[in-house]
Amino acid sequence: MKSRSFRITLVLLCFCSVPLFAQTPPPTARTEKVVQANTDAPPCPKIDIQSSSGKVLKDGQPAVFGASIAGGEAHITPTIVWSVSAGSILNGQGTRTINVDTTGAGQNREIVADLWVGGYAPECASQASTILKVIGPATKLDEFNDLTVEKENEKLAGAVNALSNTNDSVYLVAYAGRTNARGYAVTALRRMKTQLTTAGITADRIGTIDGGFREDPAYEIWIVPAGADAPKPSPTVDRREIIYPKTTPIKTVPPKKP
Repeated sequence: MKSRSFRITLVLLCFCSVPLFAQTPPPTARTEKVVQANTDAPPCPKIDIQSSSGKVLKDGQPAVFGASIAGGEAHITPTIVWSVSAGSILNGQGTRTINVDTTGAGQNREIVADLWVGGYAPECASQASTILKVIGPATKLDEFNDLTVEKENEKLAGAVNALSNTNDSVYLVAYAGRTNARGYAVTALRRMKTQLTTAGITADRIGTIDGGFREDPAYEIWIVPAGADAPKPSPTVDRREIIYPKTTPIKTVPPKKP
């Protein structure tokens, strides 16, 4: 009897457990959202500016800038616009190469060339720029005749101020007068150079030029950027016309013998 009851109970348990397992849903596979890249976007070109003139030029030397446009849609003919911050575009506007006159750019010490390219998709970069260093010419800061030492030092102080916060040099040009003694200009140059070094200008930034002769003594102070040419003197009297004043020898009287 007990054995029969046990079998009935076991059958009931098995029967009741079947719906429990049947009601459990099978695990669903995890789905991941795949984002595909937009392959319909047009390719953008790489825009750059190259200069065949090098990185540094002297004021007045010709400069050449070229546009490098690589890639992009092959069927597009781009529109090109150039601008320069100093100097002037001689020719080539609207093309990939321009020739530039750098005259006057030395005042700013550089030329910034900008390039705009049109015709490609709006999201494409359309502008590029480059900087070309320009060495300015020597500039005359002051010119004067013979002065007192105090007034002369005031002129030299102006040169010291002009050299502050730069790597420029100062050049002194001295002209002797028609009737001055031999070595007059050289003596003046030594005096002024000493004053500049006393004011803190190192000797390697000071140039001196014996400019020859003028009717009256004259002096020039020039500021010369690093890499620029030194100033050229402008005498007005030919050296061959100069007759130095004769110096009267001092006669010495020998001491009398006792």
